[in-house]
Amino acid sequence: MSVESVVQLSWSRPISAPPRIDRVSLFVLGKGTVASSLLTQLGDNKGRFVEREGLSLEVAGLCDRQAGLFVASPGGLDLQTWRNELGAAPAADPRERRPFLDGLTRLGARASVLVDCTAADGMEKVYEQALLRGIHVVTANKKPFSGSLPAFRRLATTARRCRRALRYETTVGASLPVVETLKDLVRTGDRVDLIEGSFSGTLGYLSNELLAGVPFSRALNVARERGYLEPRPQDDLSGIDVARKAVILAREIGLNLGLEDVALTPFVPRELLAVDSAASFFEAAPAYDAEIAKTVKRAQLEGKVLRYLARIDPVQRRIDVGPVAVDVHHPAARLRGAGSFVAFTTERYPEPLVVQGAGAGGALTAAGVLADILAIARKI
Repeated sequence: MSVESVVQLSWSRPISAPPRIDRVSLFVLGKGTVASSLLTQLGDNKGRFVEREGLSLEVAGLCDRQAGLFVASPGGLDLQTWRNELGAAPAADPRERRPFLDGLTRLGARASVLVDCTAADGMEKVYEQALLRGIHVVTANKKPFSGSLPAFRRLATTARRCRRALRYETTVGASLPVVETLKDLVRTGDRVDLIEGSFSGTLGYLSNELLAGVPFSRALNVARERGYLEPRPQDDLSGIDVARKAVILAREIGLNLGLEDVALTPFVPRELLAVDSAASFFEAAPAYDAEIAKTVKRAQLEGKVLRYLARIDPVQRRIDVGPVAVDVHHPAARLRGAGSFVAFTTERYPEPLVVQGAGAGGALTAAGVLADILAIARKI
């Protein structure tokens, strides 16, 4: 081979291009336990996402109930100093997000995602505003999916028509793959005959502590310290949080049911639930330690374990939520710590398909939210 040929061959070799990095712009609602954990996970894994996924996940905006912050510059917010920046931001109505959403669409990213880490009411309209602008939605907020049935249907229809993702895996089971597992069963034509589960890692944790002889009020305070409780502990202890999750799953299998259709029994006496503020709730809790301990002891004397369960019966079109004394061989009896489980009994799975694992905690829920964001980003 001549020198000329060698030169020609060397010039003909393709020059490898640098790997493409796809920018994904995020607008995060909330600054509580879940939102804070999400921002930490985004910051800690930023380099990893670029290297392994070819993704640059950039937080362009952040807001809570008092203020809103938006950064149009490349790279987005500094995830080390966001608290100070948000604290200095101007006041904003939490339901008026159109200017922020408009700004998100102008950033030129490969995809834009609205991320709701709040438990705010009335977020359906905000989601619709985002979807209509071509923005995907990821949320841990159960209320839009368990509230008004017409509003829920309109939201799902808007997402389909706009061809944008509406992901809410963490509304049931934190980071456990409950919603998507059920969706896949339904999509592939399986018939769901029964759904049963311990949907609350928080109430699972409290049940286990009570069974171990820990006073209710003490277990409640530890649950608060570990970030297991909702902002209003009454939402957990009343069972309404579990009821919302049950309604979400019921609607996934085509049952047109709402919270008003749930046969709901609280975890604690209704008198305690009548206490208004969260602070007053914790102050009043010790007065109910003895009464709650008796309920637990009664189940133990029967050789059973007290659990807080939800049961969705498609045939009877019925949802039951409340404390149940289960046999020691029941799947719920094996739960430890803040564990949750959901069992799907279907035509294909007469022996129930069980999804089980840790089901409470801000870091776990944030990880589930992040997984939803990555699922969207990978499809762009």
